[in-house]
Amino acid sequence: MSLVVFPFKTEDVNVVIRNVKIAAEHPRVKHVLCVGYEREETYHALMNVKMELIKTYKKRIDVIIQERIGNKRPGKGDGMNTALKFFLENTKYTRIHFYDSDIKTFGPNWITKAEEAADLHYPVVRHYFPRSSTDAMVTWMITKTGFCILWPTSELPWIEQPLGGELLLQRKVVKKLVNEKMVQEQSDWGIDTMYTFFTVKYGYPMYETYISEGKSHKSYGRLTDLRNMVLECFAVLQSLSKMQFKSENSERVEKTTYGGIVHRAEHPDVVPPHITERISYDIEGSFTILLDNWTKEMEELLDLFPQKIKDGMIKNKKYPSFQFMDEWQWYETYLVLLEHYDHQNPHWQELLFKLWTTRVLNYTLNVALKGYDYAMRYLYGLLNKYMQRASVEGHRICKG
Repeated sequence: MSLVVFPFKTEDVNVVIRNVKIAAEHPRVKHVLCVGYEREETYHALMNVKMELIKTYKKRIDVIIQERIGNKRPGKGDGMNTALKFFLENTKYTRIHFYDSDIKTFGPNWITKAEEAADLHYPVVRHYFPRSSTDAMVTWMITKTGFCILWPTSELPWIEQPLGGELLLQRKVVKKLVNEKMVQEQSDWGIDTMYTFFTVKYGYPMYETYISEGKSHKSYGRLTDLRNMVLECFAVLQSLSKMQFKSENSERVEKTTYGGIVHRAEHPDVVPPHITERISYDIEGSFTILLDNWTKEMEELLDLFPQKIKDGMIKNKKYPSFQFMDEWQWYETYLVLLEHYDHQNPHWQELLFKLWTTRVLNYTLNVALKGYDYAMRYLYGLLNKYMQRASVEGHRICKG
């Protein structure tokens, strides 16, 4: 039997309660755990209906507040790691599921498909789903790009949605993650990268199950809404960048540093128009990100970058400039960031966010607006180009 976990902060209460009911009603679920960031409206609403839900579904339902486990910004990582600890210390279940609590399209098939994949002896099951061509810009431009540059011959670049919060883990995987110091210290948005990286490093077989209806949840406006995620997801990749793969589980993989694992992904379905035609963020509203908050220190940091990138970024003090930031300028930018970025320096933080914004705007206006199919071919093709270049040149560099 399984435990289903819903981490939450301040959410649409009706959506969260609906999702808890769906999980509690599922025949493969024995226990539902809601892990809150703090005692606020959503927490109190769940506490008010908890006993009624237990009585109706005859399942165990708990609502708890996340512990302070990590040493980064308190956030999603503490919530997920609190759930892992709860799973080991308070249950004997064999499987734990995670789902974002604000998913409006969540249904029983999400649980069923994960369980069926686990029945085939996959200890790690990840959900993936169709996303608009302008969604997942942290995934494509930060995480997948980093995986390609740092570990081009591993399985990491091939994982569809490495930052997805929807996954199933078997108990033996949870034990490893709870005992992994770097994972437990990651209390912020970087936790998804940590889980993805270490489950591959451990050599556990992985199955990615496809959810055709997509993941509909609360949307964002300007790219500023993603600032913390950009900074924290890059910082975690930089912290991992000197690590190599020597699998601890697979005899076949132990002989190599390439991180090869058994990895299967379910074939996708036709993507519906409401996804293919959607623009996921406020394009015009994001232009001002490039114009505001420049400092002398940021201008000095640009001396570390190739001249074309430096010149293009400086123009943003007067008007939005992003046409220079094509895929290869972003590749060169990423190399400099890996070597020199200081995640504690506010000038570096703002510069990284501006650099990422120029790349996202360049991609959006030059690629994504040409159509969904064109954009998807471009993105997947880009990963192959990055992997090819990195595998030839090698870029295991990082600020010590």
